[in-house]
Amino acid sequence: MDLERVVQALQDPDAYPHPVDAPVVHHTHISVVFLAGPFAYKVKKPVDLGFLDFTTLEKRRHFCGEEVRLNRRLAPDIYLGVVPLVEREGGLSVGGPGEPVEYAVKMRRLPAEATALRRLERDELAAEELVRLAGRIADFHAGAARGEHVARFGRWDVVAGNARENFEQSRVQAGPVVDGSVLERTERLTEGALARHRERIEARADAGVPRDTHGDLHLDHVYILPERGPGDDLVVVDCIEFNERFRYADPISDMAFLAMDLAFRGRRDLSETFTSAYVEASGDGEGAELVPLYRAYRAAVRGKVDGMIALDEEVPEDARRRARERARAYWLLSLGELEDPGRRPCLVLVGGLPGTGKSTLAAGLARRAGFEVLSSDEVRKELAGVPAGRGAAAPYGEGIYAPAWTERTYAALCDRARERLASGRRVLIDASFHDEERRLAVVEVAKRLAVPVLFLVCEVDPEVVEERLRSRRRGASDAGRSVYREMAGRWQPPGECTGPLVRPVDAAVSAEESLDAAIELLRAEGLA
Repeated sequence: MDLERVVQALQDPDAYPHPVDAPVVHHTHISVVFLAGPFAYKVKKPVDLGFLDFTTLEKRRHFCGEEVRLNRRLAPDIYLGVVPLVEREGGLSVGGPGEPVEYAVKMRRLPAEATALRRLERDELAAEELVRLAGRIADFHAGAARGEHVARFGRWDVVAGNARENFEQSRVQAGPVVDGSVLERTERLTEGALARHRERIEARADAGVPRDTHGDLHLDHVYILPERGPGDDLVVVDCIEFNERFRYADPISDMAFLAMDLAFRGRRDLSETFTSAYVEASGDGEGAELVPLYRAYRAAVRGKVDGMIALDEEVPEDARRRARERARAYWLLSLGELEDPGRRPCLVLVGGLPGTGKSTLAAGLARRAGFEVLSSDEVRKELAGVPAGRGAAAPYGEGIYAPAWTERTYAALCDRARERLASGRRVLIDASFHDEERRLAVVEVAKRLAVPVLFLVCEVDPEVVEERLRSRRRGASDAGRSVYREMAGRWQPPGECTGPLVRPVDAAVSAEESLDAAIELLRAEGLA
């Protein structure tokens, strides 16, 4: 097949048996999709990637048929059938008489804005929708094909082989894409998790738990269409049709893909909602113990794929850069799923007004919870060439505390946090964080790297703070009572984005009591 000829021919509106204004073309690594009026047509590329082989017309026809058959399980009225592309005078025709030169999957066109991913990006994806989706997926798994052949792909040696393949194929990413220590730790922890769960994985295969699943269950493949009414409003497309090894699996592994995708997008709360709802709907409490392993596996798959794109010199540089950022985040998410809570990569903001005990709490958390501390006071003076212990006091907003210096300080904090997080470390930033813009900038660093983030706010009555500042010894901080009063009047309450991350810490009690309370807050978030 001359793919270039097909692409050119199907951009002609006259190629279609129905009215089309101007077909839109989308490429993936294995197919070309033509959006033509109310329909979409997918043509498979003549490629052999090892895990799939579309190199002959007969193979492409076969897998077009498989795509329709398998996807009708979760999108029964979307996949309309397989249509031939035939020769016509001056080009190709979709359908009609003649000898087929290619085949395409014909689908109803779905609105891009209706995907769960787009809804999440607009903050419109409700927990109730995910609960219903979990029920739909659980019902799908319950009725999916099973048997000895399917179960074979859920056995420990296959599961372990799939996981190990990710690392074998990603070794070239160490350095240019992802920190080598992150890959090494993730691989070691994956082997440990596989060993711990070997007996359970084998027992589930013996019991016939594995099913013919979706295999590529992520947010961009889920459509929420309220206008279709209850029961028909959840549509899931694009399952894997080309490789049984990627589709025959433990249902928990299939479900874990979407749970991982939610966590990757910064919504760990919705990820847990979806996971809990699925476990309840499926009645698979035993399988819940395997969720971290399979979420880590799914994140590693995505990290591997994006890493390949990042190293592909034929891909435009901007796309490679974005793929590199995604790969780094996926690998960190995979690591975090398996790491002990006290070693899990994360970012903690310790904020509050001057004199509330931020630096004391930060030092305690570094000692007891393994954090590397970045101090705004120390970074500010370093940038200004002032020794940390030397005073540089100035009226509020002047000297090295002028807005331009503050901008430089927080930019440096973000850069240093990003660098340390990317190597899998636990980072704490000790700063006032009294305005929302600064908080958002730092939180964005954590979100782009898919690591958990928490904002501990030290709270103390003003009278206590005034007394503390009156007797404060010289250190990196220059803030006195006048600065405290000025900042107290300018303190901005957390907004929609940072509000859910805030955990108040009573810093009026002893330093050890405040530290104990902070450790408990971290423990509740799985970070200590």
